[in-house]
Amino acid sequence: MNDEQLQFFQNWFRHHILTFREPDPLHQRSLDMKEEHTFRVCAASARIGAGLGLSENDHRIAAVTALFHDLGRFPQYQKYRTFRDPDSENHAKLSLWELNRYHVLQTLGVAERQIIRRAIFFHNRLRIPEHLDPPTLLHCRLIRDADKVDILQIMAGHFQMEESRRNPVITLGLGTDTLVRDEVFRLLFEGRAMSYAKLKTTNEFKVLQMSWVFDINFQPTFAILKERNDIGKLAATLPDSPLLRKALDFVNGYIEKHLKDQPKNGSWTE
Repeated sequence: MNDEQLQFFQNWFRHHILTFREPDPLHQRSLDMKEEHTFRVCAASARIGAGLGLSENDHRIAAVTALFHDLGRFPQYQKYRTFRDPDSENHAKLSLWELNRYHVLQTLGVAERQIIRRAIFFHNRLRIPEHLDPPTLLHCRLIRDADKVDILQIMAGHFQMEESRRNPVITLGLGTDTLVRDEVFRLLFEGRAMSYAKLKTTNEFKVLQMSWVFDINFQPTFAILKERNDIGKLAATLPDSPLLRKALDFVNGYIEKHLKDQPKNGSWTE
């Protein structure tokens, strides 16, 4: 991929999302949020990639993956008025459908197209398959890291707002009950996350996002998490309890450990 192709993709994306503009400011606000998220994920991906010392071509592949990873959010919201996949469609599949529909990636070689498509397809899955080839695995891990650090920043900021200013779309229509079931914390201490489909409350959603730290792949990403402290900010919006404090210490300890350790091949996951 060359710089001219990358510029084409960036221009196409900006033009394409204009076709989803909404006359209602509240609906447009939700789409604007996804557009802004996309460009912040592009920036996060570039920062993590620089920390990993990626080649120029891998930087371009990562940039295109980040640019299109949430392309499906726009038709998803237009049709269903939600960003909750279980109540609509898998937004990663919708992203690929949009790219296929308009033949956006046709100027790229087969190998580059396959990496980008697979990284988009797996970016929102609970786990990445183990059988992927090294270049594809690199870009799957990179987009997942970049996506998570920005969503954590969005969520921390969202819940620090006055309730009247919050966008209900962000919380996926979950209940406002303050309860967090012990099962959600138990999965966190096991280094796992609850499935989105099993969440019952907004506060459980927050704990799930705290557990994302166990799916972070690269040392530069852990540095961003520590620098921004969005997990701490998110935890501060939960009802205080000994269990929550224990969970936050557990998560922060995990971050510190992975900032000190030197991973093999840039990632802790083989």
